[in-house]
Amino acid sequence: MCAGAIVQARILRIAVGCMNPKAGCAGSVLDMLHVPGFNHQAEVAEGVLEQECSKLMSDFFQNLRERKKK
Repeated sequence: MCAGAIVQARILRIAVGCMNPKAGCAGSVLDMLHVPGFNHQAEVAEGVLEQECSKLMSDFFQNLRERKKK
C-alpha cells in the first residue's frame, strides 16, 4: 500500500531504513517503484540508518507479541 501511495502521489525520493523480507513492494519482495510501465518512478535510498530502524522494528513487534500473550 505504501509503494502504491508513493507512485500515486508522485513522490520523487524516499529513504528506506530497513526492508521487510516477507512483504513489501518498495524493493524487498516486489519493486513497484521501478516498474517501467508505470508513469512514475521514485528514487529510493535504501539502508538509511538501517541498524537503528531494524532494532526499532524488532522491538516493536516483540512488544506486540508480548502484549498479545497477556
